[in-house]
Amino acid sequence: MKSKVLVLFLALGVLASAQNHDATDSVIEKKNEITSNLLDLVVAGSFNVSYERLFPSNQSLHIAVTGFDTYGYYDAGYLDESNAVSLRAAYNIYFSSKKQHYGFYFYPALKIRTGEVTVEDEYYGFDDQYYDEGYSYDIGGFLAGFGLGHKWLFADKFSLSVTGELFRALGDEPEDPWGGLGVVEPRFGVNFGFRF
Repeated sequence: MKSKVLVLFLALGVLASAQNHDATDSVIEKKNEITSNLLDLVVAGSFNVSYERLFPSNQSLHIAVTGFDTYGYYDAGYLDESNAVSLRAAYNIYFSSKKQHYGFYFYPALKIRTGEVTVEDEYYGFDDQYYDEGYSYDIGGFLAGFGLGHKWLFADKFSLSVTGELFRALGDEPEDPWGGLGVVEPRFGVNFGFRF
């Protein structure tokens, strides 16, 4: 686990040092943004807080912490409890040459997660018996992926963005109690933020 954390911090350092400090870039008045993924809160019960540091050349470093995390949305309807926590780092690249850190953007990302979730599985068997089974499984691991999004900025301080991303587990795969989830984890976001 320590080697995975070290790899994450090394990757963050490389991404942060790769930014372009061109003197011709316009001055960025507001360099920070705090956001939260409201879709995760409603669909999966996960609480997310993220910080985005805005750099010149329409790029930014985005760090997010998610509590009560889940493995995508595969088990959202059956989720009973989660103690999983994840740390995600992304490097946002905005496509617009006229808009300052909003509009369409792309980001490569790394995520490290630890913890497990407990699900309740209720069903009627072929013998017409009712079964109420709950079980826990580990969703920890190191993941890499990418995402696309679009951000709108209102009154030069409030942001609303819609994102979609795919992650793939690297190294140890998460447990797969559902039989066939694989190692690809989709996630979507409706994020509300404040720029300062």
